[in-house]
Amino acid sequence: MSSRRFFLMLGVVASLAFFSVVTEQTGAQGGRVIRAVNVGAEPGEQVTVSFELVSLGNESSTSFTVNFDSTVLSSPVAALGSGVPDGSVINTNVNNVAAGRLGILIDSTNTYATGTRQFMRITFNVAANAQLGLYPVTFGLTPTPKSVSSATGTLLDTTYVPGNVQIGSTAAGVEVSGRVLSPDGRGIRSATVSLTGPDGVKRMATTSSFGYYRFENIKSGESYAVGVSSKRYRFTTRILQIVDSLADLDFVGLE
Repeated sequence: MSSRRFFLMLGVVASLAFFSVVTEQTGAQGGRVIRAVNVGAEPGEQVTVSFELVSLGNESSTSFTVNFDSTVLSSPVAALGSGVPDGSVINTNVNNVAAGRLGILIDSTNTYATGTRQFMRITFNVAANAQLGLYPVTFGLTPTPKSVSSATGTLLDTTYVPGNVQIGSTAAGVEVSGRVLSPDGRGIRSATVSLTGPDGVKRMATTSSFGYYRFENIKSGESYAVGVSSKRYRFTTRILQIVDSLADLDFVGLE
């Protein structure tokens, strides 16, 4: 992307900043979501935070600011994820990195495939003296406003979900829960949710009449594959590093 086009697009998304705030608050459950995926790290190491888009199949461009604790996380390097459309490019605004704000603009002439897509990764250096705890990775408006648009430039309603970097490990005993939903947001009854750990052991849960499920006593700090099966819908399996209890790990079915 040329420098001229980059700054023109920043001007467009700036004019939409107010509407981005509104759509974050009113995004419907089961709709379009941008989220930071929780991850664990140790002091003095590097950590990579993945960012996912729950796509409805018509998104082309997105912009936002990633906020982080710059006393613990530093030197962010952003890269495109594995789920972006062909021809995607990423531009970053690093003017406020020292204050813990990194501007992101990802643009493409194509659209995302429907489903959960990893669209970006940011690698940080973790301070050697970092204390044990959770450090939020959130979404903001400065220096780059929040905006998701179609190939024709139409602003798309989007919910933004923050994540955490957990420094240090914790003991077993966290919970993982959420809902399994149809494409129109209804809870799916009697779907099977599986959670497979790094040792290959698989745990199963069956959703309630409103689509809720829960796993208890999960060892944190490890990666798990979480999948869903039902008679009517298809679901995308997600790979997560679970560092704390998750209460909103929702899955939306595909026709």
